[in-house]
Amino acid sequence: MSKGYLVMAQGEKYARQSEHLAHSIRNTQSGVSRLSVITDQDVDCTLFDKVISIDEDLAANSKWKIENRVKFYNLTPYEETVILDADMLFLSDVSHWWKMFEKYDLLLTSKVLTYRGMKIINSPYRKTFIHNQLPDVYSAFTYFKKSKITAEFFELVKHIVANWKDWTVRYSPEYSQKFPSIDVAMAIAVKILDIESQVISKFSYPTFTHMKDNCQGLATSNNKWTRVLGAYKGAASFKIGAFPQTGILHYVEKDFI
Repeated sequence: MSKGYLVMAQGEKYARQSEHLAHSIRNTQSGVSRLSVITDQDVDCTLFDKVISIDEDLAANSKWKIENRVKFYNLTPYEETVILDADMLFLSDVSHWWKMFEKYDLLLTSKVLTYRGMKIINSPYRKTFIHNQLPDVYSAFTYFKKSKITAEFFELVKHIVANWKDWTVRYSPEYSQKFPSIDVAMAIAVKILDIESQVISKFSYPTFTHMKDNCQGLATSNNKWTRVLGAYKGAASFKIGAFPQTGILHYVEKDFI
């Protein structure tokens, strides 16, 4: 079965980030290293397995440009796919994860880490999930294979995003997000289909270091982590502060790269 990573890169900044992501995958992965990009920009085609155009722009009137992410299932060129966010870097080899993925039709990340390697619990950004008892899932690293259940799941996510107010009034009335969120849409879909036990790993992976500022336990809050912490790249290592980084870094801040 064909396997690969897939990223949405709508807009110039995300297109450039996707190129850095492609370099990092090529430089670190001993197994699956193919990355395809869905984009409305010119990119370095030599970095990608496939460059896929955004034909109908569902996010034309959206500030956050997330609506086109509902197309992942239909646009992927692979039979087994991992969806990534553009603002990520692979810092070490995670190829062994794919063996575990084979047991699933759909696998969502539910455990993310601080730069110190500690699991993030009760994130201040997750009030919608906590107060509405939604599965605490992160769409930034999502595995799926082509199957009946994943087709149904992504079709439901598409419907939720397209009818955002109707679905959130019912399933996330507390701390409701006014604009569509793929994380929330996927969480609602998991809850409706009652498949949480089938799509959440019992292991510590998949995971990534999630550099949301107020999750890091920094003395200075409400400030960009890039203004508080130093990032240091050596010949064979990368550190944030005094802590070596491995796995996947979701750096979040657009100026970091």
